[in-house]
Amino acid sequence: MSQIDITVVIVSYNVKSFLNHCLQSIQRASVGFQVKIVVVDNASEDGSAAMIRERYPEVTLIANDDNVGFGRANNQGFAVAEGDAVLILNPDAFIQEDTLKALWTRLQSSPDVGAIGPKIIKPDGQFEPRSMRGFPTPWASFSYLTGLSALFPKSPFFNRYLLTYLDPDQEHDVEALSGSCIMARRSLLDELGGFDPDYFMYGEDLDLCYRIRKKGYRILYDPSTRIVHFKGESTRRSNVNYQYHFQNAMRLFVEKNLKDQVSGMALMLVNLGFFLHGAERKVLELLQKISPPALDILLLNLLIYTGRTIRFGEAGFNVDVLMVNSIYSIFYFLCGLYFHIYGNKKYSLRSSLAAATIAGSISAAFTYFIVQWAFSRLVVMGFALGMMVAMPGWRTALRIYLGRKQRPGMHHILKRRALIVGTEDLGQRIAELLAGSADFDLEPVGFVDVTDEGAGRIISGIPVFGTVEDIKHIVAGQNIQELIFSTAAVSYESIIRIIQSLNDRNLNFRIAPNLQRQGDDEITLLRMEVSSLPAFRSSKRGIIFKK
Repeated sequence: MSQIDITVVIVSYNVKSFLNHCLQSIQRASVGFQVKIVVVDNASEDGSAAMIRERYPEVTLIANDDNVGFGRANNQGFAVAEGDAVLILNPDAFIQEDTLKALWTRLQSSPDVGAIGPKIIKPDGQFEPRSMRGFPTPWASFSYLTGLSALFPKSPFFNRYLLTYLDPDQEHDVEALSGSCIMARRSLLDELGGFDPDYFMYGEDLDLCYRIRKKGYRILYDPSTRIVHFKGESTRRSNVNYQYHFQNAMRLFVEKNLKDQVSGMALMLVNLGFFLHGAERKVLELLQKISPPALDILLLNLLIYTGRTIRFGEAGFNVDVLMVNSIYSIFYFLCGLYFHIYGNKKYSLRSSLAAATIAGSISAAFTYFIVQWAFSRLVVMGFALGMMVAMPGWRTALRIYLGRKQRPGMHHILKRRALIVGTEDLGQRIAELLAGSADFDLEPVGFVDVTDEGAGRIISGIPVFGTVEDIKHIVAGQNIQELIFSTAAVSYESIIRIIQSLNDRNLNFRIAPNLQRQGDDEITLLRMEVSSLPAFRSSKRGIIFKK
């Protein structure tokens, strides 16, 4: 057997679909190298380990019985690593075909570089500023947590953590890289003992980079190659408290590495930053909770005042009117609580319509039994009918805008227009699956071919609009809302390039895995493993096709 050049270590937790894409991208990038892949599964409950055993028998699998954390699990992978370099890679990422070669070649040609990282692209095509970072010193942490760095993105003074003042298309010596993709010298990892196991999640990469620099090595950011990182998919599939572990990691880093270099006042500055950051999150969470009932009550009162103005020539602002308005508002609010539209069904059309109908009926009955406070029955009938339209109406508008799925019975109304990139067998199977199933809210309206040969053809009743060079014009001209890539036809490098070229449009990008092995249940695989990358999101979660 040939000597191993690179070992790729992946720690996975409940991200089977993303892991499948990740492994396929590594296989494509391994051409010309001897690459060992080690997956450490932290007790996933989604069948990740079984998927590895079945589809990737060549991968070294370490299946833990418990979630031992990111750092400890990576150290398990480092213990069986071979070769000159180790690539630490998150499972919710995929790399370009040239990523291994670019990073390995640069590392081999620069003996003073201890670790190197690529340019990281977010799923919406935007640059991920965590590709290159500074250490979270008290001032850097305070500026980041309080939002000062976001207010002054080009200021080196306020951006010592996320180095947003640096050109992301130029190579830079930096203090730290993102742990989602770091290539380091294996000998150096062995010497340092890998990640510090005191970090459960977050901060391990900062600590490792700090210790590498203390050994006299450089940390290099290399934008010549790119990866796409979905960020946080494992966290979203667990009950782990992200906020707690993030803050604990930053405190731990300061405690371990900077305690002797900073004053007590500086440490208080960090804690103040945490407090302000937490307060901001709580305010935003509160606004999210109160927004639906507040909007419903606002619409109700607008309808009441409009109805009174039409009926009586004026809205009649007085204590009695305000009291009766409050009573009607309480009816609608209580019905909303009963039907859970201010809880887990806040965007449900059926539940909001039911709440509006029952509340309207109660309001109508109120006019009969409390005559002295009753409004005109015409006004009551008007706002009751108006709320039956308004309450589900704004929810429908919001869900259409966000591109979210409606309940199955609404799919035929709200299907999103999808363009499939790739006309080969896998692309055709995707089109047939989407066109023949009511379980998806996507309508395949056309193909894009990777060559000039397909343009103008009709495949499975669906036209081929052109080639990938025409994709921007096709997306605009055909009002495309979803772009689905067939990885059997399109390289990961091309996928990343296309995503970046379309990052100014409200598109969802989905990636269909290349189903290589015979005997797979293709429909089930496509349902489970086509990943959605929402373009209009910042920290919102991605969506996965489900059974």
